[in-house]
Amino acid sequence: MNFYILDNDSKIIHLLSNIIENDFNNTVVGTTSNPQQAYDDAMRLGIDIMFIDYAMPAMDGVQLIQKIQDSHHYPHFIMTAQAILPSVKTSAYQHGIDFFIEKPLNIAEVKSVIKLAAQNINMSNRLLQVLDLVSGAATNNNTVTISGKNKKKENAQSILRFLGITAGNGAPAINKLINTMIEREISFDEVNFEEFFQCDEHGKKIIFQRIRRDIKTGLNNLAHMCMDYPENDIILEYANNLYEYKNVHNEISFLKGERTSGGQVSLKHFFNGLIQEIN
Repeated sequence: MNFYILDNDSKIIHLLSNIIENDFNNTVVGTTSNPQQAYDDAMRLGIDIMFIDYAMPAMDGVQLIQKIQDSHHYPHFIMTAQAILPSVKTSAYQHGIDFFIEKPLNIAEVKSVIKLAAQNINMSNRLLQVLDLVSGAATNNNTVTISGKNKKKENAQSILRFLGITAGNGAPAINKLINTMIEREISFDEVNFEEFFQCDEHGKKIIFQRIRRDIKTGLNNLAHMCMDYPENDIILEYANNLYEYKNVHNEISFLKGERTSGGQVSLKHFFNGLIQEIN
């Protein structure tokens, strides 16, 4: 993977470079503290993943991402920043970042995010290869069907990024479950977890705990968004279809100190609602 680093702290650039190139499959093709230089380099270098510091002079990280994408270049983005408003984080995910890492950087978290980002790219590349093969051998109808499912998977990832739950311990299981429901066109109740995840009842409970923890994080993030943008139609739609609005309301009350506990999450409601959103 080819990485690029934009940060106004030379120590962070050095730290990230060491972590990235500790894997011989990765290369840092450029670094800078100048957003305009980063944009120019994105136009001429083959960059897979860009680390972008949000707090840059003249052009913040989100503005730079939008400028790069407007030029029809689409590397994957990992944003770093000191603690920022939830609304800013939401905007970053809406503009296409894959992951967000708060400063000061945690080395273990950085390594995990790099690994997940690389896995996402490799998976996307394999899917494209499969689609290329199918397009040459299958009928037009079959090609359209597979392309449609691939688009649904991309839309599902966009929603997960919006909720800020693409980097948790449950992310691999969440992605696997969503892809299964899309490929087989089945509901949550129809998934045979023991067969698909090759686990017993105890293993299933562990997987559910990981998934539930990440989905609960999404509920918390969504509650923050509702507080910042109480009349945003997209946020309200996700609140109802993914969590049931009463649970988002309870989470908001908890954040305001009006309740001792937050909202509850239902795996069935979340995954069936997510599939409904992308159909």
